[in-house]
Amino acid sequence: MTLHDIYIEERLKDELIEINVKDRKLKVVINQGTSFGGNHTTTLLSIEAIKFIINTKLITTALDLGSGSGILAIIIKKLGVLNVSASEIDQLAIKESKLNFKSNFNHKKDFPCLITDPLINEDKYDFIVSNISGSFLPNNLLKISQIINPGGYLSIAGFNIEKEKDYVRIAKEANLQIIRTFKKTPWISMIFQRNV
Repeated sequence: MTLHDIYIEERLKDELIEINVKDRKLKVVINQGTSFGGNHTTTLLSIEAIKFIINTKLITTALDLGSGSGILAIIIKKLGVLNVSASEIDQLAIKESKLNFKSNFNHKKDFPCLITDPLINEDKYDFIVSNISGSFLPNNLLKISQIINPGGYLSIAGFNIEKEKDYVRIAKEANLQIIRTFKKTPWISMIFQRNV
């Protein structure tokens, strides 16, 4: 079983992404490459979900599930979450993530932690973000919910608005309750909270 369908994009040059959060501006460098980067609408909607959660809740542990270039893990770390993990199955994306971590943090100790398969680990998280297309998310929401701390959050994206009701139904079966959506037609990101 693979963690997700691998998505390839082509960045012909390095990207500098600026994100406004409250009264500060974060700068994130994503190097030239092919792993999922920062300009797709689903990534931008995921960033909105991250900002919403970080601005309203105390998060101490987070996971970027299917991390691609590592952009979402980098953003979460730059927003002050101390323990951030990133999980990816594509070896090229892992290599690019390491380069992107190096471009965004001065010390290796500040890098997000790369992990293999969080669904079989015993670690739990306050917040999981996952921007993955294909069947991985609907097929694994129950397993994903089990690694979220009670009262913790899950943000998902990578699919279009037409699938919103299906995800709400599947999430309810996985003990997750919808609390917020961000939409830009035809895409959506959704935030769920695990019931206590």
